[in-house]
Amino acid sequence: MRYELKRNKNGILTQCETNADGGNIYAQREEINKIALENLKRPTPGKLGNLSNLQLFNFALNPGFPAIVVDAVQVFYNTTVTTGNVTDCIMFNVDSLNSKASYYNLVDVKVSTFNDNATRLRIKEDSYIELYLLENIETSTSSLGRKIPRRAPVNGTSSGTVTWTTTGAQQEYQYIKINLTSDNINIPFELKGLRCSGVALKSIYLNFEDTESVDQIRFNFQAFVDNSSVSNSY
Repeated sequence: MRYELKRNKNGILTQCETNADGGNIYAQREEINKIALENLKRPTPGKLGNLSNLQLFNFALNPGFPAIVVDAVQVFYNTTVTTGNVTDCIMFNVDSLNSKASYYNLVDVKVSTFNDNATRLRIKEDSYIELYLLENIETSTSSLGRKIPRRAPVNGTSSGTVTWTTTGAQQEYQYIKINLTSDNINIPFELKGLRCSGVALKSIYLNFEDTESVDQIRFNFQAFVDNSSVSNSY
């Protein structure tokens, strides 16, 4: 074993071991400690790296389809409510103190479709779900929200051949469409997301390859939000 004298930061001489190639173990330990202290100063120490602000809200849906056998099914929800709250909805992070949901930037929604009886479900590519975006009703004691109207008017003109609908309990409000047979980004990824405190059902349309019994059809949702965008206001 080889040794050498090393003066520490207090000026005291210390006998230190050296390794086989003559390197100073004491100096190596100082360097290791220096690196460790630098690692501790990082926002997220260790091997985790920077933690993502992405958060998931998971929920399941039983649409209550009747016990019928059909080759397609379409159901509309929240068709008459305009200024008041909706009913078939999910609200994000409802605070028990004031019974209000929190606003987030919604960046994507995925939906999985399956049969609750574990039988095969064969749906075609044009099957989809539409969801309204919701906002809180500040004057209400309910935690349920209402549909968010468009922030700017849309005017349609007709040549007599086609008819545009821009008003009413459905088309005056913001909604998104989720394709049920592909894993598309349903909200443009260039944006920071769509601001809302929840989502509500607008419509479900299922087109089958053959006839299906629809009463056991279920849906699993994954709503992706930016956790850093959460607040109590729009």
